[in-house]
Amino acid sequence: MGDSNAYELVQALVSEQRSSYLQLGYSEEQCAALTHDGEIDAVRTTLERLGHHVTLVPGIQFLVQQLAAGKDKGWDLVFNMSQGFHGSARESQVPAVLEAYQLPYTFSDAATMALCQNKAITKIILDRHMIPNAPFTVIPTLDGTADFPEHFAALPSYPLFVKPGTEGSSKGIENFNKVKNLEELKLAVRELAYQFPGQDILVESFLSGREFTVSILGTGLHSRVIGIREHIWQMAPDHSNKNGYHTNGTLDFASRDSKASNGGKILLYNDSHDMDEPQIKAACQVALHTWKVFNCRDSGRVDIRFDSDKPGAIPNVLEVNPIAGLLPGHSPLPATAKINGLSFKQLLSEIIGSALQRTPYKNGR
Repeated sequence: MGDSNAYELVQALVSEQRSSYLQLGYSEEQCAALTHDGEIDAVRTTLERLGHHVTLVPGIQFLVQQLAAGKDKGWDLVFNMSQGFHGSARESQVPAVLEAYQLPYTFSDAATMALCQNKAITKIILDRHMIPNAPFTVIPTLDGTADFPEHFAALPSYPLFVKPGTEGSSKGIENFNKVKNLEELKLAVRELAYQFPGQDILVESFLSGREFTVSILGTGLHSRVIGIREHIWQMAPDHSNKNGYHTNGTLDFASRDSKASNGGKILLYNDSHDMDEPQIKAACQVALHTWKVFNCRDSGRVDIRFDSDKPGAIPNVLEVNPIAGLLPGHSPLPATAKINGLSFKQLLSEIIGSALQRTPYKNGR
């Protein structure tokens, strides 16, 4: 893998700032996938400590303006942290523009970003490669006359899990998403159709086993697992959340509220694992295979959940994250890397080194 410290690069750091969108009146949930100001500051500062010269570009609109003005001529590399904001393939928008201008950048290409954002198409590819994932069906929200029994005849029995088809960061995930009967299913579908109009809804069998997110560094044959985080489900007192949905005192899946870093969390994490433990090894093997199948690049995560707590349980892919959060001390990718001896500075250096393998810098200037 390339060594980013071998060059002093002029880099454009592209990322939407969550604070800017909140100031425009968008809600916390609408902005859930966007980068914190502290995350951008941490990446920018670390890149500068690595010897690079960094220009901040706050999102695709500013990127287009810079490109139209020809200000990209001195850029050696774009460090892409853009999650996008509008559209069903928003994570692919900045990579697509950069490809059109033939500018080298970090992380996966536009095709992979768009593919992984669509959960149903992701699962079709997983099935094609015989990678375990929960049986599923899709409800088009534009079809107001969907026949629920017909749609779900091929699925195993309840419980089922209902979620938006192209969202991330647990957007739209609350207590109502796990359903135990047809009536709860209809209510969940109606709620998501209201929250995310025009977006298909994914319904899949609920996986009841352990859940992990596996951090990966590198591209293709050079990819490797650098850490793994387990979700730990905690008991919580009975209460009704802000939308009036009632919890029975337990939560066995990650919701947006439970992932929040404020008080009252009922989801904890374990980042320290014996990497030779059988289930840990199995989760990492499935995640790394998935990473390569989807042609993911440089660094990111694959979410895994086992189908049960029984001996011989199978690790299923929940989601592929070809671009992941980089907030030190919080985001799973840098947190699990640090636990396994890879500092934030080293992580960013290796990400850049991986990207440079696709640029003229791989053989020196």
